[in-house]
Amino acid sequence: MVQSSAIISSRGQVQIPAKIRKAIGAQTGDLVIFRMLDDGTILMKIVKRKRLSELYGSLKSGVKFSSLEDETENTKKMWTAKRESERMKR
Repeated sequence: MVQSSAIISSRGQVQIPAKIRKAIGAQTGDLVIFRMLDDGTILMKIVKRKRLSELYGSLKSGVKFSSLEDETENTKKMWTAKRESERMKR
């Protein structure tokens, strides 16, 4: 059994302690679902978020995917060009 504690902030936030996050495999971006049972017991469930790397190959395309890094760089260039084009229209 792993047990730890945390303090509720003034904004109602609670940081899940590191040893609990590690024990349940929770990562940034995962969804946390809370359920209160009739007896007042609170259950917490972690729903894992799909990572982009896990989705590789799930869609069929005739376009060759080079790498995540190349796609990220190409997307940045595309958005930069779009913003520059919009700025020039002003």
